[in-house]
Amino acid sequence: MHYKKILLTLLLSIFINSGVNASNIKQPNVLFIMVDDLRVELGAYGGEHVQSPNIDKLAEQGTRFANAYVSVPVCGASRASLLTGMRATRSRFKNFSTLVDNDAPEATTIFEQFKNNGYATVAYGKIFHHKQDTAKKSWSAGKVSTAEKDKSQRTGWRDYHLPKNIAEFQATKRGPSTEMFDGPDETYFDGKNANRAIKAMNEFAESEKPFFLAVGFVKPHLPFNAPKKYWDLYDANQFTLPQNTLPLGAPQRAYHNFGELRAYSDIPERPQPVGDEQARRLVHGYHAAVSYADAQVGKVLAELDHLGLSENTIVILMGDHGYSLGEHGLWCKHSTFDVATKTPLIIRAPNMPSKQTVEGLVEFIDVFPTLTDLAGIDTPAQAAGMSLVKHLKDDSLPARSAVFPRYHGAEAIHTDQFTLTQWFGGGKKVKAQMLYDNKNDPDETRNLANEAEYQSVLRDLSTQLATHMRTRK
Repeated sequence: MHYKKILLTLLLSIFINSGVNASNIKQPNVLFIMVDDLRVELGAYGGEHVQSPNIDKLAEQGTRFANAYVSVPVCGASRASLLTGMRATRSRFKNFSTLVDNDAPEATTIFEQFKNNGYATVAYGKIFHHKQDTAKKSWSAGKVSTAEKDKSQRTGWRDYHLPKNIAEFQATKRGPSTEMFDGPDETYFDGKNANRAIKAMNEFAESEKPFFLAVGFVKPHLPFNAPKKYWDLYDANQFTLPQNTLPLGAPQRAYHNFGELRAYSDIPERPQPVGDEQARRLVHGYHAAVSYADAQVGKVLAELDHLGLSENTIVILMGDHGYSLGEHGLWCKHSTFDVATKTPLIIRAPNMPSKQTVEGLVEFIDVFPTLTDLAGIDTPAQAAGMSLVKHLKDDSLPARSAVFPRYHGAEAIHTDQFTLTQWFGGGKKVKAQMLYDNKNDPDETRNLANEAEYQSVLRDLSTQLATHMRTRK
């Protein structure tokens, strides 16, 4: 107590002698950027073949979390968990169609918490999967502004612009999985939403009120549509296709038919695999869409700098989950494999070090308490995560001992060394399982669950997972 009094006296003396009034210290703004279906394959994450200079620059200016895991590898459920700070369970936040308004109507969203503490909260693009979910309580205007509502739009959220693709969609309600259109960035939704966010920042610059601006970019979500100049950054032949099979010894339950991709007209009907030529086109298109989204991120960040807002603005960028591009014979997300459950997380905050990398495990439920901690406001009791502010100050500190993704009947525990997934039936009995050595087999190619020398590991992780399932909130 004696030392606390001394510290408070020193702080008060500093304020008095410097002429600073504590009441004049402005709360930090927040720029919250969500990139749909963004896997851990960026320049900042070691993907030297990926053209992502703006996100890479942001990582250099702040802290990159190398091992950040989502609660559920699907859009609706992942975003609901992240934005309430609450874990997904068997009965809550289960699939892509999740609505917080339905699953947790009493929950306080992160945006609502900031709004209730004096912030102007504004959103452009895809933040919640259902864009108007919680809108009345989350946003100052009571709604999300979306480019999808433009009167010129003729193909809904698929956002086609080539005449043949528009005609096909209007005739069949289907269309191709990729599109290369030779036009400006503003042709597609993300370019429009970047411009809207820039306009909003200019308005915020004239206000004394702190802001929480959420910008959701839909690319690289299917269909992989992007202006031609981003396709031209890559050569389709530069990509090496992954082995198109499940890991050795993996249970059949680990496989899914990637129904999301099957909904496109140029993809073969189940159970036929995607051919190599089409796979290469998809991988090329995904990367073009990543570079397109990166360019929109760059425009927004450049305007933040231009307006002189960067020094007092927390910037956070993340995906909503990872993505499979043929690994394990799978496409899209919807699995507990590492490529689907891990996604980029980058935070740049005022007065925090730059060029940092936190290697320890963190979860997306940690985002809510981290942002409230940085802003100096209370965190609701519902939030199950931990603040990562201490890791922003010192990236060498240990983080979580384990993270716990789940999807439908599958529950997983991921530690530094191993990942165990177990499938459960109606009761508590394990119906199938797979175990991978993250250090020696990072691509998860060999299931160790049935091998004698790993049975003690299996028992230990099973116990930890069962405890988590019993006690999670």
